[in-house]
Amino acid sequence: MPKPSTQARRRKVLYHDPYLTVAEHQFNHEGEDYRYFIKEEADFAVVGAVTAEGDIIMVRQFRPGPAMHCYDMPGGMVESGDSPLETARKELLEETGYQGELESVTSCFPMAYSTARKHIFLARNCIKVAEPEVEANMIAEPLLVSTEEFAPLLRSGNLIDLDCALLLAANLGIAY
Repeated sequence: MPKPSTQARRRKVLYHDPYLTVAEHQFNHEGEDYRYFIKEEADFAVVGAVTAEGDIIMVRQFRPGPAMHCYDMPGGMVESGDSPLETARKELLEETGYQGELESVTSCFPMAYSTARKHIFLARNCIKVAEPEVEANMIAEPLLVSTEEFAPLLRSGNLIDLDCALLLAANLGIAY
């Protein structure tokens, strides 16, 4: 079976701001045109972090999509000139005040209609070295979660970055 072109035959920007572009892309497969709406976004990095004492470092944050407070792994957009590792290190410190030994685990596409890649890291032996930064337009607080509290949180449906959290749970031997 022939593969469709990997480049859009046509691209039309429908919305643009500094963080997101939504564009209509047209692809052709076997002589038939297919139209998709694509979120053109920057890559981002997330960190599954654990303290030297074994607590999991998370962020409880208001998320406007679900219109509620959710639990997040620390993370953010990879800014121009930064590597995913630099972003992971920076976001862990800014959002939680912790630093640790970071290792890259994997990267993936978070959804089929986005250009972003999600880079997932684990951080071990984290220690608090600063207070978290307060960011404009962000309602968030860092928190420590015990391994016993983590498994039910994985099943709660209120966790963003579930893929990262599941990799951390597997790495720590936490059954869920």
